[in-house]
Amino acid sequence: MTQKHENTVIFFNSVPGRILSHLIAVLLTLGGVWLFQNRPVNYSKTISLTPDPINLERYNKEQPINYSANTVEAEKKLALEQFKKNDIQAGKKAIESLLNRGAFLEAKEALNIVKNRPNNNKNIDPEIYFLYGRLVWELAQDGNRNYTVDEALFYWEKAVDKSPDSVLYQNAIGFAYYTKGDLKKAYDAWFKVLKLSGEILPEIEPLHNISTESITTPEVEQKDALNAYAGIGLVMMKSAQTSEGNEQRERWLRALQYRTKVMKEAAREYDIPQLRQNWLWPRVALRDWDFLMRIDWNILRKKR
Repeated sequence: MTQKHENTVIFFNSVPGRILSHLIAVLLTLGGVWLFQNRPVNYSKTISLTPDPINLERYNKEQPINYSANTVEAEKKLALEQFKKNDIQAGKKAIESLLNRGAFLEAKEALNIVKNRPNNNKNIDPEIYFLYGRLVWELAQDGNRNYTVDEALFYWEKAVDKSPDSVLYQNAIGFAYYTKGDLKKAYDAWFKVLKLSGEILPEIEPLHNISTESITTPEVEQKDALNAYAGIGLVMMKSAQTSEGNEQRERWLRALQYRTKVMKEAAREYDIPQLRQNWLWPRVALRDWDFLMRIDWNILRKKR
């Protein structure tokens, strides 16, 4: 053993030497952890991320609270009286209460009286068309084969014809087209909601990092705007599944940005149990939103 080697052994057996050796071991360990966490994550040409086989029953709407026949009859009578006075807003509240209780037949009876008045086609308030569309929508979502999404869409588009700047009507149309699988028309409707709401659209924001901290999130107070953000997030996710390469990555990024924006503003309201109570959200959208909520940002890291 050389004198130099012997001196080295003596040093590392001493207290300062042992401290130094422990320090080197810690630094090597930390360096290894850093390299592991920052290793490049490969992503394939096409990211294979799609929901599990459709099982929509788990996304069924919660059953409305039991109601008494007297309460329902009173609300139906109130709706008819208000419509007769041409007080559309008061009548609308009574109809909405009936729909929220699941009293579809009573709501339909009251709406039919207003909708089918002689020579009333041109004078029907857009709210009546919208409510009738909601009635049809809920019956179709409830599994009644006598009603379809197309029929609901028919009434909602009549409402939009009379009131094109209604964010509520546009949102409903967005969900109807999404349910039909027409992503382009769903996107157009939701994009219009955001424009009418005065929101900043992520499409005009530059793509920098994929960190959630870098996302511009203006205050959003309107639930209609939040529904539109969530809807466009779903459109981006669905379109990403049929895209490739950088285009696919950017669409996934957009989907996750919209998701983050919505959850920052209203996490509780956009949790699945809460959304199941929202009449506007169909089971297909609930299934896809649930899937989007479980996607990890790290899937989008580029290979370095």
